[in-house]
Amino acid sequence: MRGKHRSRTIESIRREAEQLVSEGVKELLLISQDTTYFGMDRWTEGRGPRAQVTSARGENLIDLLEALSSVKGDFWIRLLYTHPAHWSDELISAIARLPKVARYVDMPLQHVEEGMLKDMRRETSEAHLRDLVSRLRAGIPGLAIRTTFIVGFPGETDAQFDTLLGFIQSAKFDRMGVFTYSQESGSRASKMEGQISASTKKSRYRKAMAAQQKVATERAASFVGKKLRVLVDTPETARTEADAPDVDGKVLLQKPLTPGEFAEVTITGHKIYDLIA
Repeated sequence: MRGKHRSRTIESIRREAEQLVSEGVKELLLISQDTTYFGMDRWTEGRGPRAQVTSARGENLIDLLEALSSVKGDFWIRLLYTHPAHWSDELISAIARLPKVARYVDMPLQHVEEGMLKDMRRETSEAHLRDLVSRLRAGIPGLAIRTTFIVGFPGETDAQFDTLLGFIQSAKFDRMGVFTYSQESGSRASKMEGQISASTKKSRYRKAMAAQQKVATERAASFVGKKLRVLVDTPETARTEADAPDVDGKVLLQKPLTPGEFAEVTITGHKIYDLIA
């Protein structure tokens, strides 16, 4: 995506949501280049790359979530592609008190080691990321966090990768993806010194995903025997509140259910990323 952020009006989004829900839609996905920046492009001050969501400066994501939550009907509102620099305690509290907003946050972190964050121009810090993950989980009971990381960015040392790997193991993200850095012609990073070999990038990718698979398996096992509310996608598959379409896990149904409806199921087993009900 290129160009400056341009927020749609809340009313236009609300009208679209009303139409979708009236047609039977059960899930609204909010996605943009940076969903947490919604409304900030209209602020007259304090809207820099590290500005946090606040009602004190003008229209923001909280206002949008409240407007969508007022739409009549039974549906989920799912936040995708949020930026860690913009999260605030006010936004965390809003999500916790709005029942239609899924207990799910998609927040690409890309890395956690301080030097790498600076090289990637992530506008955040290691201390902030570690603290934010803790505040999110403490402030929103039952929250599932999805994130993505990049390994093999130019200049990434073994020690810096080990810091990332340790973070993956300790933070225990509910959903996680890993990408290897791809050298794009003409980009700033493509001209940086310390380009990482393909074999090293592949090795780091495998180590990161192996660590996450262990976390995912333990998490899936913890749901066996529990009852969960799911949204049925096909007669044989559904998703929990912790699963966005296409990118996350599924619930594999042993008995067919009606697509497009919510249902309560009992989890009887699991795979690495999927549950069986």
